[in-house]
Amino acid sequence: MPEQYIIFIILLTVLTGCIVLFLKDNYKIREFNITLKNTYLLFEGIVFAIFPGSIALYFINTSLNSVWFILSNLFTIWLLLLLYRIIFHFYLFRIKKVKKVLIIGKGKNAEIISGVIKDKYALKMDIKGCFEYKNTENDPKKLHEQVEDLTSQIKDLNIDILIFATDKPMDQLFTLALISDDGIARKVKVYTIYDFYEMATGRYFVDDYSIKEFVYYFSTRNHKFYDISKRIFDTVAALIILIVTLPITGYIALRIKFTDGKSPFYTQDRVGKGGKIFRAYKLRTMYYNDFVPNDNKKVGYVENQDEDDRVIPWCKFVRKARFDEIPQMINILKGEMSIVGPRAEWTEVAKVYEKEIKGYSLRMSVKTAWTGWAQINQGSCFSSDNEAVKLQYDLYYIKHRNIFWDISILIKAVFLALGGRHA
Repeated sequence: MPEQYIIFIILLTVLTGCIVLFLKDNYKIREFNITLKNTYLLFEGIVFAIFPGSIALYFINTSLNSVWFILSNLFTIWLLLLLYRIIFHFYLFRIKKVKKVLIIGKGKNAEIISGVIKDKYALKMDIKGCFEYKNTENDPKKLHEQVEDLTSQIKDLNIDILIFATDKPMDQLFTLALISDDGIARKVKVYTIYDFYEMATGRYFVDDYSIKEFVYYFSTRNHKFYDISKRIFDTVAALIILIVTLPITGYIALRIKFTDGKSPFYTQDRVGKGGKIFRAYKLRTMYYNDFVPNDNKKVGYVENQDEDDRVIPWCKFVRKARFDEIPQMINILKGEMSIVGPRAEWTEVAKVYEKEIKGYSLRMSVKTAWTGWAQINQGSCFSSDNEAVKLQYDLYYIKHRNIFWDISILIKAVFLALGGRHA
């Protein structure tokens, strides 16, 4: 290879490798188990990662040597990354110290945190007990006894982490005793239930107190720069997606038209920012005679499973790849939707969830969107319980949103859609 191309090929391979492996979740190494499936998925990611550099290399030097180099490069990277992961997991699960956790509280919140820790084995945390906090009612004697009792348990159990998960707020004197110059918080790592839950799950913990905090946080932050940047991002991204997918959506629309002779497009009422209703554009993927129009108030028809026999058979991939929702880019250009954010739900479903799920209306404090943090992590929901989890993802996104995160979510959503895995 000519020397002037070497650095270019290396940088191209490294850059595309980082992007592709990120999009395929291969950097979530704590979630990576040494199974045949995950080993294949890693290999698949590396194939995509070296593809652009390999194409460039082949055109620079069209020879059999280039082919052998590309193949040896592929298997070398794969084997080295696989070896690294095996070593890392051996260290993580066999060598790394397990952190001992004491939970303050014995109610529902403590049970939730205990469940998170048990589900997230890679956190390497062991719950040694739950300390039952009792309100000291500003009584110095009771306060001293509780602090002494807590200090004794931390020392006896050799605790590394305290998580405050009481169902009711602690009184001020007890809190001050913990954060004093020689207090407990100086000796161990301390988390509130809200901070720990966000760190461990990527979701927002929803209760009466956190809802008030969310409203205060949202109302006191200046988002003008972000809003302007987001609008520019939405416009540019929507135009690019519309232009790039025009041949595909045009083909799909024509084929639907020829399938039953009816219009391939329809509109559906969706809920936007502040609860405002707008008409979202979609491609019809059901047979016209079986299609349930928007004036039918049956909530069960909002999102149909892939096995639904009303769906035109060849349109099942269209739905998986989200091509049926490409017309919503028009809504985005009109300013009714955003590219990234809480999903724009059908009005009838939103009415049901507002009654059943605490804090559901908070997700409408920003523009609802085509894809989002909840969509790439959980996908579509068909029950209030699952939707409540999805709400936690949405509120986490709203709290931490920034334009760079929006871009990464969009890229990952497109990647999932092309693989038919975006719900």
